[in-house]
Amino acid sequence: MSPNPIRRSAGFTISELLIGISLSAIVMIGVLSSYVFVARSYSRTIGFGASGQPTLEGQGRRTLSYLAQDVEMASAISSISASDLKLTVPRSDGGTKSVRYYYNSTSAAVTVAAAAASPDPAYSVSVPANSLTRIDLNAGTALTLHNNLLTCVFSYYDGSGNPYTTYTNYLIGVKQLSLVLTAQTGSSANGTLTQVYKVASPRLVFRNKYLLP
Repeated sequence: MSPNPIRRSAGFTISELLIGISLSAIVMIGVLSSYVFVARSYSRTIGFGASGQPTLEGQGRRTLSYLAQDVEMASAISSISASDLKLTVPRSDGGTKSVRYYYNSTSAAVTVAAAAASPDPAYSVSVPANSLTRIDLNAGTALTLHNNLLTCVFSYYDGSGNPYTTYTNYLIGVKQLSLVLTAQTGSSANGTLTQVYKVASPRLVFRNKYLLP
């Protein structure tokens, strides 16, 4: 009987190993690139900017927090529109003051000013472009709540939840309010444009405001 032929050991050749390593490297580079892109987009949208200021989601939470607190404490509404809201809220010393939410939809900063009118003093503040700002009329100061806005819309409802389509002579009947805004940051030119971020508040109830019977 002739001896068994020498069997080749199972394994990969150097060429096969090099090809496999190269393909694996290409796949890993693609995965890591996608991960870096998603991480950067998340940081711009939800995390913090280079200056340490909250962006988009952080600003959205801050906006809703201030608005909910003011609406809950408000004893009166002085003026309303789809982009402007003026409320009377209590001061720490027991008196009242007016706060104004103003949306600047233009691409340049604007000056919001008014002459003295009881009970509010004269004021003049600068509101950045594409931003929603809360103005303390008593102190004459402004806090930018949200910037990089695409839209910002206040909606108003009566005690039964029916929406108002006009704002004239209906201030006393307004009992609920909601806010919807959208924002986006970055630039399409360098590939940093984020997805459109949307904030929608629940209907906030004016608990301390007189309701039209």
